[in-house]
Amino acid sequence: MSPILPNKTEFIPQAPANEHEIFMAMRTYPDNVKVYHPHGRIDATSVFWHNKLHPTTQNFAVYVDPKATEQTVLFPRILGDIEKLAWKFSNNQMITRDYVPQHPFNQWLQTKRFRLVDTVLTAELATDQLNLKQTVQLNKNRILSFSQLMAQPTLLKRVLKQSLNDYRGQQRYDPAIAIPLADWQALISDKVVLDAPSVLLDDGGKPAAYSLLSGTSENIRLVLMSGNTAKGLNQLLNTQLAWIKNNSKNLSGYFHTNRQLDMKIIKSLPFNIENRYETLKRLS
Repeated sequence: MSPILPNKTEFIPQAPANEHEIFMAMRTYPDNVKVYHPHGRIDATSVFWHNKLHPTTQNFAVYVDPKATEQTVLFPRILGDIEKLAWKFSNNQMITRDYVPQHPFNQWLQTKRFRLVDTVLTAELATDQLNLKQTVQLNKNRILSFSQLMAQPTLLKRVLKQSLNDYRGQQRYDPAIAIPLADWQALISDKVVLDAPSVLLDDGGKPAAYSLLSGTSENIRLVLMSGNTAKGLNQLLNTQLAWIKNNSKNLSGYFHTNRQLDMKIIKSLPFNIENRYETLKRLS
């Protein structure tokens, strides 16, 4: 009798505290999971997915049981299957991400033309640790929440256009396509904290800076921000921090080590760095 193998969506070994990419992806894309069981037990699993903003990218994650034998045979077989999927969907690049330390399979990928293209620090702090003695008091008419912004179509269009351009400009290793502003609004409105201060207006009533937040009263996350001047953005962020301190228990964010603004923020606040999150991309 053949051994009874676990359902592929149940092949989740004891997940580490930081929950590696593979575990999240398997739950999100169960139909895209493939398992490898050459000896009657599952030795490895892989999962792939696509992002509508990055349609030419083959995203994937792989987990190989450290106890699996014949890894020198298994690794090339898994990569070969991922490559076939990329060809099938006409993807022109392949990307995988995970927390440090990378799994042995991802380490092996770096001998197959995969290179480190981005490093992100995940960090958080308890909002009762925020010291806001230097908070700048601004005219409340110069600060808009996102819900207030949506009531002013002209201003909303300006912020949507700027934030989309900023997002696309940040994705250098994985370029995002241009999408209609209505689609971008639908994408971010589903996640943004509507009543948080989000936009600073200049003396002429035009957006001088914006900073979008997502989350709940348990945890607020910094998402995307930009300003015409460093002073304007700093004023908005100080106002946001005061709001966050009064409305949420924790503040978190993903900070790219190659972005000057991200590193300035993480160094200026008492963040606790939890993990390093690395992205590998296959170079042609």
